[in-house]
Amino acid sequence: MKDLILSEFLENYPEFSNAAAYPKSRIEHRLKMAVKFFADVPFYDEETKKHVQGLYVAHFVSVAGPLTPGASKMAGTVGLGLVSSKSVDGASIAYDNSIAQEEGAGFWNATAYGRELWQLMQLFGAGGYQV
Repeated sequence: MKDLILSEFLENYPEFSNAAAYPKSRIEHRLKMAVKFFADVPFYDEETKKHVQGLYVAHFVSVAGPLTPGASKMAGTVGLGLVSSKSVDGASIAYDNSIAQEEGAGFWNATAYGRELWQLMQLFGAGGYQV
């Protein structure tokens, strides 16, 4: 069974294709880790296995953020949920993220990629699966 490779990852997640912001070496490192962490069990078919590997990589690369100065973090890392407070002069805004959180997911709640990965691990019976 084949594992996810860099070109496939960048095709599926074009938001990480800016090599200055997201160096290929950083992505390749996480891809190697994903291959080790997501063995054939419990993700038996190639398509699902590649999908969870991609979510794993996207989550970690997104949490680390871009290297490019002034670049914004990936969509899904901040600004999720309903606006709970705002101010005009201070230009600040706060979100109630509880609506988009997966109970018990902890760190995986930090991005939309992590939340989907968490959900899939639960659906595939990998609830106790350590990543």
